[in-house]
Amino acid sequence: MKNWKSWIGFLISLIILYLAFHRIDFRLLWASLEGANYFYIIPIVAIIFLTMALRSLRWGYLLRPIKKIGFFNLFEGMLIGFMANNVLPVRMGEFVRAYIIGRSERISKSASLGTVMVERLFDGFTVLGVLVVVLTFIHFPPGNLGFKKGILMGGYITIAIYGFAFAVLIIIKTQTRWALKTALFFTRPFSSKLAKSGISSIKSFKEGLLSVDSPKTMVITFLYSLVIWAAFAYSIYLIGFAFGLKFSISAAVTVLLAICLAMMIPSTPGYVGPYHASVAYALVLYNIPLEKALSLSLVFHATNYIPITLAGFLYLWRHHLSLKKIREEEKKAEQKP
Repeated sequence: MKNWKSWIGFLISLIILYLAFHRIDFRLLWASLEGANYFYIIPIVAIIFLTMALRSLRWGYLLRPIKKIGFFNLFEGMLIGFMANNVLPVRMGEFVRAYIIGRSERISKSASLGTVMVERLFDGFTVLGVLVVVLTFIHFPPGNLGFKKGILMGGYITIAIYGFAFAVLIIIKTQTRWALKTALFFTRPFSSKLAKSGISSIKSFKEGLLSVDSPKTMVITFLYSLVIWAAFAYSIYLIGFAFGLKFSISAAVTVLLAICLAMMIPSTPGYVGPYHASVAYALVLYNIPLEKALSLSLVFHATNYIPITLAGFLYLWRHHLSLKKIREEEKKAEQKP
């Protein structure tokens, strides 16, 4: 039962894949894949690595109050983290990324994780901002009411999740003593080691929130977030050309929102299932045949998945580490008094 979350994610992915693919004509799907112009994958991969570079620069700004870290170390950590998200369950890549940079730069891993959480909040609120703009100014094509309701419901759930996370970070930052007492109250009955570890982690985690004190850093981080997601939307626009489609701005942004909201659904590593279904049904909204939409989703997911995963494993190898070794070292650290 230790891996029950992984099994739930696998089951959800399997159900979504079945619902997306069980009624399609696989001959049309294959014909669409055969007829695609895969030349467009080259600029899309370039954009993917550009967004990784921008994410690394953004992370560096958030880490500056703790330590100024070189770009290439941040870039390696970013790629390893995203690779880990692609192959490990329950978004373990965020912890792996914090571990890698903490290990290589000799800073607290909890403090590093604090900056990762702030970074994710910026991503979340930027996407929510895009959602508000889309719902206010962009009109979806008629029909497919269920998909539109799903987008809206996903937005509400995302607001709740990110709002809760934001509140927790604010409490840790402004009401540290209360947060420590609460952590001690809930962990002490189970283990004194767990209580000490929890208190130490909260103190270090607070250190990772120092960047929130700088308005300049906040503005720069927000601008980076806008550029990152605009670049991702442009990569969606480009993949349309590979399949003979010219997306409107609203179509590209709708697909972006669908992907982001689908990634909130528990699934297998790499978001297999929800990712494909979200892209496909967002495109069906714009009268694109389901077979072509699914073929596009398969190629776009693979284009985002394979290069990052390979690069992440390469950099992990350069650190003379493996994901198994990282998990073993983390367990040993947790067992220390």
